[in-house]
Formats: sequence, C-alpha cells, structure tokens
Amino acid sequence: MTTTVPDVIARYYRVIGERDIDAFVACFTDNATVADEDGLHDGPAAIRAWRERTAAEYDYDAVPEEVVAEAGDTFVVTALVTGTFPGSPVRLRHRFTLRDGLIGALDIRP
Repeated sequence: MTTTVPDVIARYYRVIGERDIDAFVACFTDNATVADEDGLHDGPAAIRAWRERTAAEYDYDAVPEEVVAEAGDTFVVTALVTGTFPGSPVRLRHRFTLRDGLIGALDIRP
C-alpha cells in the first residue's frame, strides 16, 4: 500500500537538503533512536552528532520515491540518495516509527 508521507517525514527530507541541523534534530522525540550503517544513535545529542558528522563528510540529498504504511505508526520510505559519497546515487529504505507526531525510531538500510 502506497500512501502520502506524514508531515514530520516530509520535514525530515526537506531539512536534509537545507542542511539545518537544529530543524533535523527537532524531527525526533527526546528518546528517539537512529540505526544507520555505522551503528545506533540514541537520543538527541547522539542524533545531532551523527547528522553533523555525515553533513560534514558528504553533501547529499534524499528524495522520497515510495511511501508504504505498515502497522501502527510505521512507514517505510524508499528514497533516492545522491551526493558526494562513494556509490552515489543509491536507493535506501528508511523505516520510520512515529510517536506523538515525531520520529521515535529510524532504521536506514540499502
């Protein structure tokens, strides 16, 4: 089932392109986790550090191509990620779990 992207997920992708770290971190709950290729980032400080590091290393943008709603408040977004990193462009699957209108968990995988 393909669905419309929730507001906070649309905002997440928009602020990636804007490179606004504060707005990026504001997309997440206070106890959010992000799982990415290099590990698990738990809480706002760790999520901020992860985003600051990736933004400093690479210039990239992510464009949602497909959104699938799963059980509860979970959405899987397939996004085309292009930038200055090896292997660009790449399609990544972002699994968002929403809590109270914000991102409570994010799992990023190829």
